[in-house]
Amino acid sequence: MGIFNISTFIFTIINLLVLYFILKWLLFKPVTQFLENRENKIKSSLEEANRERQEAHNLKAKYEEILKNADNEGKAIIEKAQKAAEDKANKIIENANKEAENIIEKAKEEAMLEKIKAMHDLRTEISQLVIDAASRVLEKKLPVADEDLINEVIEEAGASWHK
Repeated sequence: MGIFNISTFIFTIINLLVLYFILKWLLFKPVTQFLENRENKIKSSLEEANRERQEAHNLKAKYEEILKNADNEGKAIIEKAQKAAEDKANKIIENANKEAENIIEKAKEEAMLEKIKAMHDLRTEISQLVIDAASRVLEKKLPVADEDLINEVIEEAGASWHK
């Protein structure tokens, strides 16, 4: 046992080499391929996670911008509605003022017409009274021959009163 046998040594080395190549072909190659596949899968998962994180960050920024725009749009809509309400109120007030002016103008015209009518009626009555009074006075004091002169004076007085 203590003797070193070269043939056993060579045979052991050949056995080890054969065993190494068999193990390499049957075990190491599939294990190495499995490990490489696993490494590639982990790398792709990390890349996918980074890509999704970046996409999430982009979506967050986009939604924050949308919220900001929605807030601005809401303010713009409120301002627009307030302006429209204010314009409508001003238009209603303006229309009411115009209508009030029209009513006042119409009332003035009606008052003027009533005044003219009253003046006309008054002139007519006064003319009639003057004519009646003059006729009575003249019938008693003047002769019938001067009746044409009296009628002419009365007509002139009535005509100047109508003006």
